[in-house]
Amino acid sequence: MAGLSVVPVGFAILTLNTPICILLSCDRDLEQAVRFLPGQKQRFCIPYCLFIFSCNMAADVIFLLSWQIQNGGITVLTIAGAVFFALQSAVLSVLLERFYPIRGWRIESDLWHHPRKYVVPAVMLLLEGGACAWPVLLYVLLVLLALEIIILLFICRRHQE
Repeated sequence: MAGLSVVPVGFAILTLNTPICILLSCDRDLEQAVRFLPGQKQRFCIPYCLFIFSCNMAADVIFLLSWQIQNGGITVLTIAGAVFFALQSAVLSVLLERFYPIRGWRIESDLWHHPRKYVVPAVMLLLEGGACAWPVLLYVLLVLLALEIIILLFICRRHQE
């Protein structure tokens, strides 16, 4: 473990932002309104993804500034990792909220403690483990994320026509 960076672990842990990742699930009227909105994928999902990404990046920037002050050594690869983890977790959160909203909750405590909120951070921790053990994997993951976003945008645009 001596040569491994623990910074990606911090990025993965910072993806656990329950309130913004269950925006539709916590308000049934909003979910219904969004589902019936024409062109909802492009008019809601993309801005929602960008909102989650900006929240994730704000947390990552604070984390990186703190890391730089305490330990130093922030590199371009570290910043690329922050962008990757923030954007990938935002995309996964929006996809989960869009296709697998949390239903059947009675009180807010059920909603806040639902196991689905741990799916994205668990995936991010697994990817982080791979990125720590094999740093080149981050480049591969960035390329795959770019392809994922291009495909999702293509699907959104195709469904709009």
